Amino acid sequence: MQKILSLVSCLSLAATLLNSCQSQKMENKSCFLLVGTYTVKNNSDGIYVYDFNEDSGTLKLISQTDKVENPSYLAFSKNYEYLYAVNENLDDSTPGRVSAFHFNQQEGELRFLNTVPSNGSAPCFITVDTSGKNVLEANYNGGNFSVFKTDSDGKLLPAVQIIAQTGKSVNKYRQTQPHVHSTFLSPDEKYVFVCDLGNDTLYQYPFDAKNAEPLDVSGAKKYKVPDGYGPRHIAFSPDKKNLYLLNELEGKLMAFKMQNDSLQYLQTIASTEVPDTALHDKSSAAIRMATNGKFLYTSNRGNANDIAIFAVNSDGTLKEVGRQPTDEIPRDFNIDPSGKFLLVASKTRNNIKVYAINQQSGALTYTGHSVELPAPVAILFAPKK
Repeated sequence: MQKILSLVSCLSLAATLLNSCQSQKMENKSCFLLVGTYTVKNNSDGIYVYDFNEDSGTLKLISQTDKVENPSYLAFSKNYEYLYAVNENLDDSTPGRVSAFHFNQQEGELRFLNTVPSNGSAPCFITVDTSGKNVLEANYNGGNFSVFKTDSDGKLLPAVQIIAQTGKSVNKYRQTQPHVHSTFLSPDEKYVFVCDLGNDTLYQYPFDAKNAEPLDVSGAKKYKVPDGYGPRHIAFSPDKKNLYLLNELEGKLMAFKMQNDSLQYLQTIASTEVPDTALHDKSSAAIRMATNGKFLYTSNRGNANDIAIFAVNSDGTLKEVGRQPTDEIPRDFNIDPSGKFLLVASKTRNNIKVYAINQQSGALTYTGHSVELPAPVAILFAPKK
């Protein structure tokens, strides 16, 4: 009898320890958060790496780079081994650049690899195809965008394509020339969608990663938006059937259906309802789709300083369901891999705040968790190994 009791006691202890370990493992589920900043006049070191707890929403600083000038947008290779950043020059007296880093997924540390000219002023956006061999970046003031190849070590090679845009639009303060603001790959990577804020056009370029020059310039399609809208960023639905275009200047969000390799217009809805300004610049900024595909979020700067929340209807159209006030200048935000949290970077308040996402309503609730750092403007997540 004593042996039986002893065995039962041992089994009970083992079960308790197993449950404790499993509970601890669940509590410690985390990923890395990388933040790009404006360094010039902001006392920032460049790129900051945090441990983000996907259960509690808490953040802990892990590492930061040595001085890296104005890494204002970031993109990972598919395997998260390499990180690429634009180095945005804030005036035309110095050239823009693009930099490559190796990322240690165990320690959360970045190692600088190399930097190359962006071939245009004010680089502001960057993305990488799934092969990891093609890096595309947009030069805002340069009015062009570049395609770079990478070598076997992740380093950037000189640009293989530099594509200059033409044209202008009606806003005399912001649209006197082309201003390429982003270069998004379609989910199937058959196309690159280019937003030109300066000439009010969304371009669709055929893309083949295997080609020495991946973009087919002659095969580009053009989608003109209403005058003064200012295309900035896009997002795709998880089922790849819809594209959503956020227009910065007039604060308008446009929905399109992707059909037969072309876009069909569905709807225009306001991202922000703030009154117009003399500059006709409502300053909408970032756009992200919820992990579950049920909600779409946009950030608005200027006089709004909020996150707009939209429900995605079955036909791809949108319905506004709420707004969440934020600190000033929410230039970027992102949703963590678990889909439970939305993090907002406030450029002028020098912080990142964590909001919980209601999975049924899409509503945001501030968790009370935040971190302070100089001029954060880009947010990106990476899994741990």
